[in-house]
Amino acid sequence: MMKKIICVMIIGTLLICTFFVGCGKTEDGKVSDTNQNSGTNNNAESMLTNASENISSGVSEVSSDLSSAASEVSSDLSSAASEVSSDLTSNPKR
Repeated sequence: MMKKIICVMIIGTLLICTFFVGCGKTEDGKVSDTNQNSGTNNNAESMLTNASENISSGVSEVSSDLSSAASEVSSDLSSAASEVSSDLTSNPKR
């Protein structure tokens, strides 16, 4: 479970880094032709889409694991409480 959390955090960090790499400074206010970079933009866009899908599926898996773990803990606590209760009723202290 911890590996999944670390993996999701690494993917998130890479996604954020990819975003900030695109924040470059333009040269002396010159406007460049965007048609030259259309292949690069599409490539970056597909990479971001894939990364966000991977993060989404990772978060879903972690959420599911946490939910099942919480359910198991709740069940264990309930059974422990009923055992303690039955012990107390069958062997009361004087």
